[in-house]
Amino acid sequence: MRPHRLWITAFGSFPGEEEIDFDALAEAGLFLIHGPTGAGKTTVLDALCYALYGRVPGRRDNAKSLRCDHAPPGRGPSVALEVTLRGRRLRITRSPAWQRPKLRGEGTTRENERALVQELTPSGEWSGLTTRVDEAGDLIGTLLGMNADQFFQVAMLPQGDFARFLRADGEDRRRVLERLFSVKVYAGAESWLADRRTEAHREQQALRTEVDFAVKRIEEAAGPELLALIEEEPDPEDPLGWAAALEALAADAEDRAGRDGDGVTETVRLTRTALERGTALADRRRRHAEALVRERALEETAQERADLEAVLAEAARADRVLPMIRAAEQREETATKAHRMAADAVARTLPLAENAEALDPRATTEGDAVRPGVEVSSERLTAMALERREEITRLEELRAQEPLLLRAVQERETLVGQIAELGDRQKETDARLTVLPGLRREAEVKLAAARLDAARIPAAEAVRDAAQARLRAAKERDGLATALEEARRHLAVALQAVPDHDNGDEACTRELLVAREREHGRLLAGLEGLRGDEARLTELARLLAELDAEITEAAEREKSLTARCAELPARLAEVAARLTEAGDRAAEIPEARARADAASVALDAARRRDGLRADLETARARLTEAVDLAQRLRDRHQDLRQARIDGMAAELAAKLVPGEPCAVCGSPEHPHPAARSGQAPTAEDERAAQDAYDAAADQRGKAETTVATLTSRLEEALAIAGETPVEEAREALDEVRRALALLAEVAGTRAVLQEEAERVTAELDEARAGAEDAARLLARSRARQEEWRAEQDRLTARLDEARGTDPTVQARRERLTLEAALFAAAAEAAGRAAELAAAHREAAEETDVETEQAVRELARAREVLAALTESARAESALAEEAERTATEQAGLEELSRELAVTLAAGRTREERLAEDVERLTALLDGARGEDPTLADRIDRLADEAGLLTEAVEATRLERTATAELAAARVAAAAAAVEAGFSGVEDAKAAVRPSTEQEEKAERLRGLERERAAVAALLADPELVAASAEPEPDLDGLRAARDAAETAQAGLLSAANQAKARLARLVTLRAELAGCLDLWRPARRRHRVAESLAALTGGTSGDNRWKMRLSAYVLGERLRQVVDSANERLDRMSGGRYLLEHGLGRTAGDRSRSGGGLGLRIVDGWTGNDRDPATLSGGESFITSLALALGLADVVSAEAGGVELGALFIDEGFGTLDEETLDGVLDILDGLRDGGRAVGIVSHVTELRARVPAQLRVNKGRRGSTVEVSVP
Repeated sequence: MRPHRLWITAFGSFPGEEEIDFDALAEAGLFLIHGPTGAGKTTVLDALCYALYGRVPGRRDNAKSLRCDHAPPGRGPSVALEVTLRGRRLRITRSPAWQRPKLRGEGTTRENERALVQELTPSGEWSGLTTRVDEAGDLIGTLLGMNADQFFQVAMLPQGDFARFLRADGEDRRRVLERLFSVKVYAGAESWLADRRTEAHREQQALRTEVDFAVKRIEEAAGPELLALIEEEPDPEDPLGWAAALEALAADAEDRAGRDGDGVTETVRLTRTALERGTALADRRRRHAEALVRERALEETAQERADLEAVLAEAARADRVLPMIRAAEQREETATKAHRMAADAVARTLPLAENAEALDPRATTEGDAVRPGVEVSSERLTAMALERREEITRLEELRAQEPLLLRAVQERETLVGQIAELGDRQKETDARLTVLPGLRREAEVKLAAARLDAARIPAAEAVRDAAQARLRAAKERDGLATALEEARRHLAVALQAVPDHDNGDEACTRELLVAREREHGRLLAGLEGLRGDEARLTELARLLAELDAEITEAAEREKSLTARCAELPARLAEVAARLTEAGDRAAEIPEARARADAASVALDAARRRDGLRADLETARARLTEAVDLAQRLRDRHQDLRQARIDGMAAELAAKLVPGEPCAVCGSPEHPHPAARSGQAPTAEDERAAQDAYDAAADQRGKAETTVATLTSRLEEALAIAGETPVEEAREALDEVRRALALLAEVAGTRAVLQEEAERVTAELDEARAGAEDAARLLARSRARQEEWRAEQDRLTARLDEARGTDPTVQARRERLTLEAALFAAAAEAAGRAAELAAAHREAAEETDVETEQAVRELARAREVLAALTESARAESALAEEAERTATEQAGLEELSRELAVTLAAGRTREERLAEDVERLTALLDGARGEDPTLADRIDRLADEAGLLTEAVEATRLERTATAELAAARVAAAAAAVEAGFSGVEDAKAAVRPSTEQEEKAERLRGLERERAAVAALLADPELVAASAEPEPDLDGLRAARDAAETAQAGLLSAANQAKARLARLVTLRAELAGCLDLWRPARRRHRVAESLAALTGGTSGDNRWKMRLSAYVLGERLRQVVDSANERLDRMSGGRYLLEHGLGRTAGDRSRSGGGLGLRIVDGWTGNDRDPATLSGGESFITSLALALGLADVVSAEAGGVELGALFIDEGFGTLDEETLDGVLDILDGLRDGGRAVGIVSHVTELRARVPAQLRVNKGRRGSTVEVSVP
């Protein structure tokens, strides 16, 4: 890094723009930065640091604003640095945030921080790289290879900081070194290993708990019987052998239970078969007895069947006649309606007839029914309608004249209005022509006057301008007089405010005021040097207050954590006991779950048992119905077959054809063929009966299958549930489930309790560590409190001496500042009064006119000019008015002539239109007759023609309907006779509704089906055989079956329990193996993590220095710094002093993080080592300088070997004697190797003679400036 030029604007102490040429200073190699106290020497270094990093070193970076207070309001702060970084020539421009004046209105607005980085290209032009603040910082940090803190320590070398570093304890050195050397990786490794140790411990502990739980579950699943058969206890490291032995014992028990159950199974099967046979025999005997009873009941319904068949046959014949009877009734209704409509139509035409006798209405009778009848002369009605249509045609031809009449009337009315309007316009035109000549002459006179006024305007404007000039001069003179008077009053007030001022002393001139202001400025400059002490004293007060609070808080925290460490072990023991209890309850869950499963199966079986009994009763009833129906249909089929056989001769005779041979005897002649009786069944009837019987037989078979299935399912349910009521089984299940839920609830708390145990353990560890840290922090804080209080006393004494008689140094500074400002204000007021007096004299000599007179003259000139301007402005309007009146006169004369011609033509046209209207009106009035209009007459004639036509059509329809009615009555009577009825009324009486017919037919079919079903049952050989056998003993058979099933259920339950236990043990042994596979690697990982965490944390026995890893790395960095510093310290001290780095802890340091950072001074003259605090001021300076240079070397090497082309050393040379100063300068002169420039910031006068290249900072009342001096 080599700086070339630095530009500073309104930054720090510099209100203007300052330029520093570092290239000129670097040619000498070593240069001096000097100037008065508070001039801004350090500000130059701050500006360079801010240009690079956007920050300034030390506490100055916390300032609210970096802008110079002396800068003009609108000038913003900025720094620009031209620098070479790793061979790249850059120009960096930065502007810190500041409050600039608003562009509109009053007040200020915040201007944000800005940055611009440019690079010099080979073509000599500057190319922009970035304008973002963050990107600029990243770019500079990357090129320099170090952060801001490292650069401040390496390139700026603040001696005060290194003196404090030299005397600091291990903890303070650690904080400084951590800012320069990153140990985040090593500290992160420590934290990661500690966390990993905790995680590994928790992991292996949790997995070990799972192993213990798995062993517990195996013991619960095995039960006391199996555990009593094995003598060994489970091995904590490998319990799999013990689990395998239990599994083998369970397998033997399961095999024995299976063999015992096989023998009783055959007994159960034989007893169930015997019970099923007895039940089937009893059912067949019952069905045969019921069929005999039903057969006797059916013999009593023979007469009912015959009546039903006769009624249904008569209704069928009536249904064939019914459509024709209903058609005749509909024709009668149609004819009646046609007669009524014809009478109405003829009645409406009566007013139209010329002779009423042409219409002859009369009434006719037919039988007992009376109907209206009308005989009309259709020819007369037709002729009347024709006459009206011809009249309509003639009138339609005349309707074409109506539009002509309407248009003529309208045109005449319009023309009359136009003639009246034209007459009015003629009168208006003539009246206007009488006045226009006078108006024209008047406009021409006004136009001439306006043109004359326009010519007089320039002279009036000259008079107005002269008056305005005289008024301005008078006002300026009066304003200066007022300002002079105000300035003299202000001067008097300012002189009264000046301290020790005598109003009668006229020697208090401007020069005297300026001299007293300068004296106060000198005193203020002396007080400015104490601002650092004031700030430090204020900071000490704040730090001590914070430290008191920290000490109180640390003491309370130590007390609280100690009490917490005493409470937590009892809490941890309580949680562990609850966790053990939850594990015990979890081990009981499998057995409880098995009991719940068995109770649930029993409840389901009891519910099925009750449901199956109801279903079985329903199925048996349906089976009885199906058997009865099948028997009835079988009987019906047999009856139909016998009846068909009896009528087979008639059936064969129906197929005989004359001349064809008989199928029975072969004769071609058929003299007496057999006749079919009315009720003889056909082959289709027989097939239908056969199909019905087959369907009923299928239904009977399905019903028997359903009964058998339900019986078997009921027996299975009884085998499980027995006769236990459902409510009792439900209560047993609820009780088992409640017990299981309670066990699950207690076992479910295991995870929560495990987390609670881990949390309490972590809290205990944290509390113990926190108590130790609190004790260490309390000791360090109390030591720091004593040091800061001593420093506070020293600074208080120094500031008490500086404040004099004022309450505080700040009060003295404010008083002097106020008095200096009063002197400056008085001097400025005196100068202002002198300037205004001279200006007033010059203005009085220029004019002697009073202001009021000048105002009156200007007003008169403006009035005259306004009048002339107004008159001249009307010139164009007047010219237009004259021209307009002339044009209007000529136009009106022409219009008057045109209106006379138009009026004459209009009156002639109006007369012709009146004649046409009269002629057309007479023609149309004669044609419309008595009707209002011709259209009304045409509409009336059209309506009358329509009524006549409607009457003709109605009479025709009446005659047609009468003829159709007669034909329908004849057809209905013939159909009734053909169907075997005496007439239509007889057929109507035989008609039955369809619902009644269906009910009677269904009743007949039901009787037939029942008769057939009973016959089928009585003919069934199985039922006949069953009725001959003795009644079976069902109660004895059921008792035998129940006894066998009870024995089977007991053995089956034992076998299932043995099988379930074996399966559970197999599963649990696999789970135990899985838990062991997870726990063993976790235990190994925990041992490794614990060993590494203890080693890097400083608690391991293998760690000789009991030092953390991060502290060891920082100690190694400090050793490198000491080695590099000793190379220069040996020369600067004349071989007397060397720094010594120690790995042990410093005095009072009990933390593991502070080890390895000890520093001692080895005195080569005495051979003893010393505390750095015992060095004198000069010895401390050279030691701190060597330490700073050594640190710079190590940090530069850490940053990748970056070379710094400039180095700045701030203060400290005043404590050196001449010989030591020569040695230090020789060392610094050696730093110039490789072209490096070294800048020294110092007040020492001797250095100005020894270092010719200088950068002087000049301080003034308006701010500071810089001056470069190079020989």
